[in-house]
Amino acid sequence: MKKHLKDIKRIQYSVDKSNYNYILDQSERTIHFPAFQKFLQTLNQEDFLLYPSTDNFKLKISEHFGVKTNEIFLCPGSEIGIKSVIEAFTDGGRVISSDPSFPMYKIYSELYQCEFFGIPHEKDYTISMEKILSNITHETELIILANPNSPMGEYKSVDEIRILLEQGVPTLIDEAYIEFTNKDSVQWLMHEYPNLMVLRTFSKAYGAGGCRVGMVFSNPNNIEILSKFRQCYEVTNVSIKWCEFLMDNYEYVDSYIQDIIQEKKKLISLMKNFDIIDSNLSWIHFNNEIDNADTIRIFDKHKVLAKFCTLPGFYYDVPHDDRKNWCRLGIQPNITNQQFIKELL
Repeated sequence: MKKHLKDIKRIQYSVDKSNYNYILDQSERTIHFPAFQKFLQTLNQEDFLLYPSTDNFKLKISEHFGVKTNEIFLCPGSEIGIKSVIEAFTDGGRVISSDPSFPMYKIYSELYQCEFFGIPHEKDYTISMEKILSNITHETELIILANPNSPMGEYKSVDEIRILLEQGVPTLIDEAYIEFTNKDSVQWLMHEYPNLMVLRTFSKAYGAGGCRVGMVFSNPNNIEILSKFRQCYEVTNVSIKWCEFLMDNYEYVDSYIQDIIQEKKKLISLMKNFDIIDSNLSWIHFNNEIDNADTIRIFDKHKVLAKFCTLPGFYYDVPHDDRKNWCRLGIQPNITNQQFIKELL
């Protein structure tokens, strides 16, 4: 075993979700698609028997997202996109990101023996661009920034992203939740800045977390470099067909996105007795006690699966707040009409 691996700690998060009535822990779509039976009719045995071909899938992605096929690196989930970018663009130097952030940024950096430098959140839960810039050194090989930021939800404007890109350091902008901001992707900047890579996913707004399909968009030179780390078969035939179905029937996706945005606004307006951290994401953080004990009791009663900061299986505390067990609650359509919310209020 490589010596540095003994110092890398990973949290295993595995829950039998069949035991819960409400699954609100990982921003998964839990309401069913109205046209799912129609999709099932498109499947055949060959989808399970044969190795997948992705040429037509990339063409569909190209048309849907407004990129060229040679600007797409396809991967089995955006997490593998992160891994591939770190593999390809670092060689033991510094990786700058935010802290807390999606934990795989740090884990893959450490696995490839890089120095992970996390910029802490400010008291208003923003990430200081000045602190990012001031910590760029000659050893900095990669910057990874989720936009909107996960887990606290800040959105960086195009002008701020430009400032970052002008430093010339390879930069991965993770836009896993961009659809929930009603703002455009910064992927169009990749024609202006050759150091820009943009990470997208079908897991969140598209509701296809179980399919494990992600993409890195960048200029053809960067995609050629990333392709050296491409898995032999990136995604399955079934995943391809489902994601193509979602792109062809985007009205279902867009309706879900708008429902989430409106339901979150409604929930926040109802939770007047709670401290709320809103975000540009598909969840909120809330607390009204030292330890959120009443919330935990109500959620246990109604079999609600959410995430509580500092409980086993979680990976961050809410910055600049000493209270324990802030709840991170995923938003789903019609959540405000559920009994557990009524009891919570």
